[in-house]
Amino acid sequence: MADEPTAYESESLAISLRAYLSETGFAFTSVTAAEATPAITRAVADWAHASGWKCRWEAPMRYIDPPILQGGGCRGYWSPSWSAYLDLRLLREDGPPIAVEIDREDIGTAVDKLRDEALRGRPALWIRWHGAARAELPAGVARLRLPTRATRSPIRYSLAAVGDTAAITCGEPVSPEAREDALVRDRERIAEEKRIAALRPSHPPVIRC
Repeated sequence: MADEPTAYESESLAISLRAYLSETGFAFTSVTAAEATPAITRAVADWAHASGWKCRWEAPMRYIDPPILQGGGCRGYWSPSWSAYLDLRLLREDGPPIAVEIDREDIGTAVDKLRDEALRGRPALWIRWHGAARAELPAGVARLRLPTRATRSPIRYSLAAVGDTAAITCGEPVSPEAREDALVRDRERIAEEKRIAALRPSHPPVIRC
């Protein structure tokens, strides 16, 4: 049975995180992209610890739908991969775990991962820290956008103290029908993964040209 958070729990958690970042004066100046993402990740982890939760970094997750074997030249590959990782999974005693992704751009698999976590009944937070946020949000996902500025040559990023300018946007609530359908597909994916694992080698088979 999937966990059943309230429809707007993701949004309330995003509001709570924004308030924490504001109260603690979180900011950074003239850092690289490689430095900015870990700094934000640590700040989110600090918020989780202050809330009495545990953090799991690079937490494994599974997509709901099974991957499809694709042809890639003379070798096949699975798309999407069988497994993926969340930047953070926040573990709570009084509720379902929270899925967190932290990104500089919309490009990537964050939307797909958070969509599936939300369909499973878990709150999903997407922290976007630079550039325009264009990706459409899936149901159940809340996005907190941190308004960073960038300099040129070399590129460095700065974030002023977080306040109300950090916009929060949300997808629609997950409907009971969508969640039930996701549960069925999740069970089917698990069964399919076990079946494929029993048949296939550890590496995709070679497709002869």
